[in-house]
Amino acid sequence: MASIDTYLEQLNDKQRDAVLENSAPLLVLAGAGSGKTRVITTKIAYAIDRLGISPNEILAVTFTNKAAREMKERVTAMLPSVDVSKMHIRTFHSFGAWLLRVYGSYINLSNNFSIYDDEDSLSLLSGIYSSSKKVELKPIAKSISLAKDMMLSPDSKDLDQVRRGIDFPKQYEAYEKRLREVGNVDFADLISRSIELLSPNFPVARTLHNRFKMILVDEYQDSNIAQFQLLKALVGPHTFICVVGDDDQSIYRFRGANVEHILTFPDVYVGTKIVKLEQNYRSTEGILSVATAVISRNKGRHQKVLWTEKKGGGIPTVFYVEDEKSEALRVAKEIRRDKQYNSTAVIYRTNAQSLAFETLFQKEKIPYKVIGALKFYDREEIKDALSLIYIMLNRADEVHFKRMINKPARSLGNVSIEKILLVAQQHNIDFIEATRRSAQDGVLSGKAASSALRFALLFDEALDLIDKGNSRIVEYLVRESGLVNYYHNQDAKNETEKVDNIGKLVSTVDDYEAGIEGLLQFVESLSLDPTTLGSEDPSKKDGVSLITMHNTKGLEFDRVFVTGLEENLFPSNSCESDEDFEEERRLFYVAVTRARKELFITSCARRMVFGRTNYQMPSRYLQEIPKELMKIEGKGFNDPPRLHTSFNRGYQGYGALGQKREKHNANMFSSTGKGDILNSVKKFVNAPKDETSPQSVEYKVGMKVYHDEYGEGFVQDIKSMRGKVMVEVIFNSSKVATFFAFSRVLEVIS
Repeated sequence: MASIDTYLEQLNDKQRDAVLENSAPLLVLAGAGSGKTRVITTKIAYAIDRLGISPNEILAVTFTNKAAREMKERVTAMLPSVDVSKMHIRTFHSFGAWLLRVYGSYINLSNNFSIYDDEDSLSLLSGIYSSSKKVELKPIAKSISLAKDMMLSPDSKDLDQVRRGIDFPKQYEAYEKRLREVGNVDFADLISRSIELLSPNFPVARTLHNRFKMILVDEYQDSNIAQFQLLKALVGPHTFICVVGDDDQSIYRFRGANVEHILTFPDVYVGTKIVKLEQNYRSTEGILSVATAVISRNKGRHQKVLWTEKKGGGIPTVFYVEDEKSEALRVAKEIRRDKQYNSTAVIYRTNAQSLAFETLFQKEKIPYKVIGALKFYDREEIKDALSLIYIMLNRADEVHFKRMINKPARSLGNVSIEKILLVAQQHNIDFIEATRRSAQDGVLSGKAASSALRFALLFDEALDLIDKGNSRIVEYLVRESGLVNYYHNQDAKNETEKVDNIGKLVSTVDDYEAGIEGLLQFVESLSLDPTTLGSEDPSKKDGVSLITMHNTKGLEFDRVFVTGLEENLFPSNSCESDEDFEEERRLFYVAVTRARKELFITSCARRMVFGRTNYQMPSRYLQEIPKELMKIEGKGFNDPPRLHTSFNRGYQGYGALGQKREKHNANMFSSTGKGDILNSVKKFVNAPKDETSPQSVEYKVGMKVYHDEYGEGFVQDIKSMRGKVMVEVIFNSSKVATFFAFSRVLEVIS
């Protein structure tokens, strides 16, 4: 059995420094592939074995359940004779859920609360504003979640930073009031209400300060404002705090992540010591040189330079190709060279770029898998089955009650449902009791009454099976509610497997302790980590991985193709500020450092977007890589028509680290035919800056639209600027962007 000394000897000098420093606040700057997980787990094991800290006095926080599980498994392997089962290695949200379950009574929160996802929150808001369509309310629900992540209340003076309009504070306040009435929390509440719990009004903070002697945070560069404040509230006067992260890998600003938290950590925690992990164990020297050349242009970063002892590997190669079909063909040719499918990834900026690769790979019989497809937990049949469990656990759950009271149809239309809701309100009772009374007291009649009574009895009968195991309870709910038969008919008609998916759900619940507590743990684990359930993880299937840059975090492959290095695609056409361009550089850095042995980069001369051919400029990030670091195939740097050197006006201030560039009409590059590239270039350069195109779409507030970069969103405002119509859109990621109505970059989808 290996000792702690053995594990320490396996570390390099800087890694060992990070493990042994426990006297002052510690910031570990861990570059890509520098072995940070090994450092964190060894530090935990060292604290338990050598510093005498009990496992339950350590809190380690990360951002994914997968990372948390891996950390716990490694510590367990290092300390086989120590019971580390009570150690808190959790995500921020999982820790918040635990905190609220244990201490929620201080803020009048029952420990059987359900955790609402985005769809549940929208349903709750829709119940408050029943005259509004969900399509109109969705951006409001997104804005409420973002406001909570920014720790803004309905009466905050800065709320207009999230969403402008006199109605929003009232809508936010009404949503909060209703959410507390039903006794549930949404995902953002897991952090914001935990901070409320740690206020001086309650003894919880003092209890936790005394309990947790060591707090470690992984991926600290991804923390948002609420998580930043929660950490500050958890750190007591005698708590050792250590954060690990890489400001060069902060790529989730659209989710509220704030890179300033890692940049200013030494200012917040006085006396901070900094350890830099700069030795990379993943990539070859050539790959790191390309990544460093680009990321070093960023100003908002801690200075560090990755290095490696790994020699060899091919020189990173840039393919300049004609279009996305040529791009897919060239990538496929390289992949077929050795057919190392499982160790290869094709990485792209937007999901839409995968189509050309999927089409060709299918034709050429190249096995592939798309990472980031529909999650098992998001399937309709699974949400329906879970709703029945939620109702049994919390009979005041309005959202899930409304979802299932007439699904499958049981003669309870909108009028009958409104009557039940009114009974619940008048008598201050839960919805299941209100359903029973409505059936028995004549509020409902005929088939509606008998169906309502049967639905109410369903949950009592399910609870009677509590001593027979969780799977028996869930099986009873889905069968007796009619859900299994309903989806069996759909499967027969559409050749789907919805009933099988429900079966997977039923089978999973017995992995948890039998009884109500176990079911609570089950639904909570699904809310916090949907990947623990259901279909096979696509990343474990054979084939080339097709994946967006944002989804590559934490992954690595022998061979990587970073595709679509073109202006307006990467960097995105929405970039305006220094911060925008620096974030895109960090995204490039993350994509490139996924490669272990081989790196290929592609750039197209033209690309089809929404049925129109756009002539492309090579990305400025290609220009930032010294020529001697790359092998170039095709016409690019040395051919003015393909390089588009006269495009410097297109990126105003190029070379000034992402200075705000000119806005231009995206359609001036469009053509329905191939045309002459150089003439298109000249046309763009010489075009008057205020030239406009006819507006082809009449946008309306609430209209659902699609953008190639940001995905689906909703129009939240329409305004005029210098005689031009501007469309403001909030996307499902909470990103807000404004576009010229005539630019045709938005596709109306409903």
